Amino acid sequence: MVPRTYLDYVNSEKDLGVTITSKLDYSLQCDRLLSKANQQLGIIRRNCYFVTNVNRRRTLYLALVRSQFENCSIIWRPSTKTVSSRFESIQKKAIKWILNEESLSFTSFSTYIMKCKEVNLLPLSAKFELNDLVFLHKIMKKLVPVELPDYLSFFEGQSRLRSSHLDNLSLVSSISPRTPTNAFAKSFFYSTHCKWNKLPLEIRSIESHNLFKAAVTKHLWKNLLWDPDMSLEDSYDILIDNG
Repeated sequence: MVPRTYLDYVNSEKDLGVTITSKLDYSLQCDRLLSKANQQLGIIRRNCYFVTNVNRRRTLYLALVRSQFENCSIIWRPSTKTVSSRFESIQKKAIKWILNEESLSFTSFSTYIMKCKEVNLLPLSAKFELNDLVFLHKIMKKLVPVELPDYLSFFEGQSRLRSSHLDNLSLVSSISPRTPTNAFAKSFFYSTHCKWNKLPLEIRSIESHNLFKAAVTKHLWKNLLWDPDMSLEDSYDILIDNG
């Protein structure tokens, strides 16, 4: 007889660097990363005060702070404006340090975006979007051992509705979430397929992984820079809610 093994009940568990709770949310993961990133940024600012070159400061930020947000972001990425703003606040402080402009206020969206562009750092909300789309592209091109779920398939047929803009590279879902805020709507495959469909056809047609990533990056910058008077809150609506 095989001996029984009893599993302990826990409120949260860490696996491959990602903390998930018993309610299947990633609030603890986000809190942990925000705390660690703040600590790392503080260490850099205190101990690397002698580094004045913008490119070197940018490299330090990328290597020791922003890299914290790269691991499995497609799983845990923030999905609300409140949490996203906390991540952006870290990058704001980092950019001020990189440019030696710590007295400058980033109260307007346009100021923050222009400073991000100046140091060539996508806002974190856009970076998470990029990571999602790049990974989905890898799945489609069989570059990773992950398959599309059964409820997603490529559109077949013709669409006469201008609002739908469906084509043969559009993904359609056989399952619809009950509300835009439930867990399924925020899941990687469902939310990312909506973002994928909103990319221009010429970008979705790109076969090369590197060229696709470059094209999506350029597309995200274009969307961010198109309206200099947009508020930071409205930008989160575009990047999070609308793709």
